[in-house]
Amino acid sequence: MPRRRVTPTLCGVLLAGLPLAATLVSAPVAQAAPSEVPPRERPGVDRTFSVATLNILGSNHTKGRDFRRTKQTARLIRRQHLKLVALQEVQADQLRGLRRRLDHYRFWPAKSLGPGGLRLQLAWRPARFDLVDRGTLTTTFSHQQRPVPWVRLLDKTTGRRVFVINVHNSPGDQEGDRDSATRKEIRLFKRLRERGPAMILGDANERREWFCRVARRAGARAANGGSYSDRDGCSPPHPMYVDWLMVGGTVGWRHYRAVDVSVSDHRLHRAIVRWARL
Repeated sequence: MPRRRVTPTLCGVLLAGLPLAATLVSAPVAQAAPSEVPPRERPGVDRTFSVATLNILGSNHTKGRDFRRTKQTARLIRRQHLKLVALQEVQADQLRGLRRRLDHYRFWPAKSLGPGGLRLQLAWRPARFDLVDRGTLTTTFSHQQRPVPWVRLLDKTTGRRVFVINVHNSPGDQEGDRDSATRKEIRLFKRLRERGPAMILGDANERREWFCRVARRAGARAANGGSYSDRDGCSPPHPMYVDWLMVGGTVGWRHYRAVDVSVSDHRLHRAIVRWARL
């Protein structure tokens, strides 16, 4: 079961695109549940915001205390104007550098969950979002128990709320731990979806298998396409990566990109979220 705490802290994050070729994905939008219906929107309100996920390549995998690369990572996030970003493999030195250079972003869990909770960070712009809820799920990553963070954000522009889960599953031959983590992530996603729209972002360390399980069991839709139906089965997107942006609820995806970056061995995966008209 996820642990949950309510906090009144303000929070938010902005994402613009690079001038690279984009894939336009127009995902279907689910009907609104009663709990998802927001206050009446103002005419002409901006119903879009940008989202990304990036495995930043932990400094423990390079030379350690990699100040230059952390500075470049912060610059990348600023130049992309991300409103919301999920980061994986964050080390203590990288978190310090990112928070210092991205002081107009809010981070969670930051250092609040201790050393074991540093690796997965969610960051957003308080100009766009308020933090209204937060919690964790415990999974096994590389033979260690680790908290997986989630938040619920209030979009101050539209008055709507969305849950965001940041995941990173075990690599390589650790299939059992990866499967166990995926089951827990799906259960959490479905539980949060009962209360409103939800996103699951991050590095699953799997392609087809993870997508098909999450699409089938959680009804989530990927920013880069693909589909699942009981009649036709699983049709994964192409190309596929181990990093994912998936959502469920009254939102759709637009303008997905997998952007090559110099700061990591992963690409920056980003897309535009568009709230449905209610």
